[in-house]
Amino acid sequence: MKCNACWGELEGQAISTTCGAEDAKKILNNDGACPICDQVLSKSHMKPMDINPSDDWTNMAMVGISPQILMKSAYRSVMFYIGQKELEMQYKMNRIVGQCRQKCELMQAKFTEKLEEVHTAYQKMAKRCQLMEQENENLNRDKQELQEKFAEKSRQKRKLDEMYDQLRNEYESLKRSALQPANNYLARPQPDLFAGMSNMMDGGNHLRQGSVDLPKTPGQRDEGWGPPPRQRHSTSGPFELSTGSPGHAMAPPADIRPRQQTRPVLGATMNNPSSALRNFIISPVKRPQVSRNRQHIFT
Repeated sequence: MKCNACWGELEGQAISTTCGAEDAKKILNNDGACPICDQVLSKSHMKPMDINPSDDWTNMAMVGISPQILMKSAYRSVMFYIGQKELEMQYKMNRIVGQCRQKCELMQAKFTEKLEEVHTAYQKMAKRCQLMEQENENLNRDKQELQEKFAEKSRQKRKLDEMYDQLRNEYESLKRSALQPANNYLARPQPDLFAGMSNMMDGGNHLRQGSVDLPKTPGQRDEGWGPPPRQRHSTSGPFELSTGSPGHAMAPPADIRPRQQTRPVLGATMNNPSSALRNFIISPVKRPQVSRNRQHIFT
């Protein structure tokens, strides 16, 4: 059994009351007032009792009492005991509920603190998301501008490539057109200035077949052979007189202008082959003069 006021273990003497409260010392000191509900109790509503009675008392307490009274007294005793246990259980439940309430309040405070932290973190993340969205928009805008600039630069590059290809083609065309006339000009056959002379010499072979003795060719004399004229240009004439022979000929310059038919060098004496041959051997051959206005090809 426990005291209903302090819920302490009862030892020695205790007082049982009809109100269900027990505290022997307070009741005896306060003239029968209940220490829990402050109800004034008469002597008939309270009874001092021993918590641990002796065997003599238990053997003599119910002696001479009828069974009906014993059963009624036992019923009241059992009901009092059940009430005490219910009060004890209620006390324990109240204490447990109080402890749980304190724990719940503490947990609620912690939960509220965590919730505030989470809410603060959520607000920070929301602001950060807004900043990231703005930054993403700025990056997309910069990307679009860079794409437009890249497209413009690519278009300019293609235009410059086309202009470069066009200029290169024009340069190649001009280069080919500049080289083609020179190639065609050099590829033309050069006329033979001594073709008529060779025919004339072939026609005079009948003179050599006879027994006519031709005079010897005279040597070079100062009075018969004058000093060779000074050439004004390396290609000014078809003959070269550096070897001392009047018949040493050089390669004639090419001329693209139309020429007249080659005339015989010996003039009008071709009707008389013997006198023509004599004049050709004795007289120095006159070198034809090239026109100064004629364009020289080989320098």
